Amino acid sequence: MPKLPEWIYSLAEEILMESIKYPTVLGEAYEEIVNYYANVLKSHGIHVTIHRVPDEYVKEKLGPEMNPDKPRYILLARIGESDKVLQFNGHYDVVFPGEGWKITDPFKPLKKNGRIYGRGSTDMKGGIAAFLAAMIYLATTKEEPPISVEAAIVPDEEIGGATGTGYLVNVLGSKPTWAVIAEPSGLDNIWHGHKGLVWGEIVVKGKQSHGSTPWLGINAFEKMVYVAKYLIENYLPRLKDKTSRYEYDLPEGKHPTATLGGKLSAPGSINIVPGQVSFSIDRRLIIEENTNDAIEELNKYIVEAAKKYSADVELRIIERMEPAFTDPSSEIVEALAKAIRMDTGVEPRRTICVGGLDLRYYSYKGIPVATYGPGEPSMPHKVDEYIEVENLHKVIDVYVDLVNILGRSS
Repeated sequence: MPKLPEWIYSLAEEILMESIKYPTVLGEAYEEIVNYYANVLKSHGIHVTIHRVPDEYVKEKLGPEMNPDKPRYILLARIGESDKVLQFNGHYDVVFPGEGWKITDPFKPLKKNGRIYGRGSTDMKGGIAAFLAAMIYLATTKEEPPISVEAAIVPDEEIGGATGTGYLVNVLGSKPTWAVIAEPSGLDNIWHGHKGLVWGEIVVKGKQSHGSTPWLGINAFEKMVYVAKYLIENYLPRLKDKTSRYEYDLPEGKHPTATLGGKLSAPGSINIVPGQVSFSIDRRLIIEENTNDAIEELNKYIVEAAKKYSADVELRIIERMEPAFTDPSSEIVEALAKAIRMDTGVEPRRTICVGGLDLRYYSYKGIPVATYGPGEPSMPHKVDEYIEVENLHKVIDVYVDLVNILGRSS
């Protein structure tokens, strides 16, 4: 039996299916989808503010491949008069649909066999639809909600979030009492943190010469092979010796990892001795680590390899992100867990996400934050992406109960 009026669940489905129609990839249709969400909220008497991220800020933060010339928008909506604020956060951008869709076209939503298909259904327009429906329900009941509730609908999470949640928290200064990111965690799982990362390029230098006279050069590729082999045999096993004390959504995630060679670079001619080559490293950090120590440790092994093989090697850091963490016994996580038990009958897992989330922007500012939302955790970025309609409905119930639980505790 539905917990809330049937029209609330129907409205969530309608919001989701309409939002999927907007191909919100790298700046496309951003203004249109934000206006759509705004009109839905305004039609139910909810105050809405739309912020355009300054163009110069966007161009500073985004590379040319990310369409920085296209405008970015953040929507904020709020109900309630309390100084205690729960903010729901969701990103409306999606990844490229890719080839091979069979159930429906990626931007033509289809409801079939209890599922809604389309790009963004799980990641994460389903989460946005859930918290907007919950917010509209709370706004249209006779009693004012016990705490204030905000919706923050942001762009660009799929490309790092600097021009979305990063701008919201770091520049606009949004500082709610609690925050919930509506990413698809799974009905029985709360993410209360995520791993950190260091992305780097390991550059090996030699001396270029003509391919017909290799004795006149120093082959940087050959040196690189030995350096990579040293890291594989000595550095990677060291990472497996480290174990986090927290539970991760995937058991293998309890250990740090490093992936070598996702990207390779070389001069690109057959008839030369390469004078410089490089390979990438993607180092993922457990909660107990930090980027400074991770870089120092990696450099130690690179220096050892360079000395052993008489190689000229340099580590260039491309990106770094500290792990993000909220105490699993914090008020927001406990309240979420209670609401989930009430509405699903399941005791949720409290885990660390092995990937990255916008959660970090709140966490770094000391804002208690957790991630919980509808959708299938295994479906993001896949073809024939879908969300289970029943899960969408359940999460609406959880969000409404979360507001009331936090209200009572305040």
